[in-house]
Amino acid sequence: MELHLISVHLKDGQGTDALSALKNKPQLHSLVAKQLCQNISGKNTIIFTGPSITNLSLFSEFSKQDIFCCGLLSTRKSDCTGLPQSMLVCTSTSAQRGQSRVMMKGGMSLISWYNKGHFRFLTNAYSPTKEGIIIKRKSGEIPCPLAVEAFAAHLSYICKYDDKYSKYFIFHKPNKTWQQVFWLSISIAINNAYILYKMSDAYNAKRYSRAQFGERLVRELLDLDDCSPTQ
Repeated sequence: MELHLISVHLKDGQGTDALSALKNKPQLHSLVAKQLCQNISGKNTIIFTGPSITNLSLFSEFSKQDIFCCGLLSTRKSDCTGLPQSMLVCTSTSAQRGQSRVMMKGGMSLISWYNKGHFRFLTNAYSPTKEGIIIKRKSGEIPCPLAVEAFAAHLSYICKYDDKYSKYFIFHKPNKTWQQVFWLSISIAINNAYILYKMSDAYNAKRYSRAQFGERLVRELLDLDDCSPTQ
């Protein structure tokens, strides 16, 4: 997995700190999602989104472009405009693990699934009548709608990226927002370069670890004579 696009919006209003001003801005998150998905219309692609991006307006727009979606909803972080309140509140009756409620309108489904808490999903990609299974090591198999199983499976992609490469991010705490964006961009670019290297024929000839690759990259950028990484 590589990260291909970084969208930056540094200021919103006058005299406001950029990062604080952009917290919980669903319209900005939707804009980023649209930019990322502008070339996948009609390609039978399913996108999975987190709470800050998942909303009915965006998903409806994607549906018109033949883009399929499945996203996790949060009453705190998501724009829940247009969604029935009866599905967004916790029921007074006790629910059993694996139970779910569904409301449909057109090709869009709103799913409320219970597993030690209520989890809500919005999707136009999976039929709410199709069942799946979440497997937990301690509690075994828990029934769920297929959309929930698919979301859980694809959620692991970003976790794998974090597990493999987050420790190689440049940890620096500058005062300016643009500096934070700069160092984050550099870190992602180097990680992407290593991923592309592992996909190339060069990796079969000489297998560098991520640390060795980073050291070699720095040496070449500094135009040092000996570009061999330290063993």
